[in-house]
Parts: sequence; C-alpha cells; structure tokens
Amino acid sequence: MRESELKHGRIAMLAFAGWLATDFGVRFPGAGAPYTSVPNAFSAHDIMVENGSMWVMLSLAGMIEICSGAVLVEVSKGLSDREAGEYGFDPLGFNKNNSDDMKLKELQNGRAAMMAFGGLATQTALGGTEFPYLVPYPNVAEFTW
Repeated sequence: MRESELKHGRIAMLAFAGWLATDFGVRFPGAGAPYTSVPNAFSAHDIMVENGSMWVMLSLAGMIEICSGAVLVEVSKGLSDREAGEYGFDPLGFNKNNSDDMKLKELQNGRAAMMAFGGLATQTALGGTEFPYLVPYPNVAEFTW
C-alpha cells in the first residue's frame, strides 16, 4: 500500500538523520541525563529501554497509528477521497502546487532512506561504530564467526 510506503520512507529519513546527529554529539538543549550520556546511536536504544524512556515513544507511536488507522478505514470504505500520505499538515508550504514531481521525489528519497538506514544499522552492528561506519576488518570475506 502506498500509504505504508510513504510512512516508512518518512520515518526512515528521520531515523537516518537522527542516527547521524546522535553520533555527531547533537543533543536537545537542557535534556539532562540519561540523554546526554548516550555515547552513540547504536547503544541509545538499550540505554533508553533501561531508563524507561522508550515507553513514551511507544505510546506516542501507538496513538499516531490508531489515529491514522481510522482514516485508512474511511478511505478503504470509500468515505474519503484523501490521497495516500496526505494529512493536510504542511506548515512550511512545500506542497503548494501539489506537483506529481515532488510526490515522486519524496517516494524515491524514502525508498533510498529505508535502504540507507538498514545499511547503517547493519554496518554499525558489525563493528563500524564511528562515522563513516566502515567495518574494521581488513577482508570481510575472510572473517569467520
């Protein structure tokens, strides 16, 4: 479904930018502990789970999914003519002319971000913990598990 692809693409774009920002040391001003003590993005998940901060994010994501699910039911029944991914939220006016070219660019950039985030997480898990996240093995083909 196009709705799902757009949603996952938007989340992947934000996740990729957030991962890089965390690894470059960007933190919310005045956030305090435990947020300022996160050494890198790869270990951020475990630290936030230990401190109970992930419940807030899980609850927020659940509420967003419930609200958007109700809209999808209306669309599937034909009660709404809303296009996929259109929520009527454009405070900066990027979609004034509603061009197909911008919609295609968003879709393609979302697809690229999904692949990029998967590669970024994989490379970091394999041992490339610092930017540019290259695995520190001289020859990966010879590496044995």
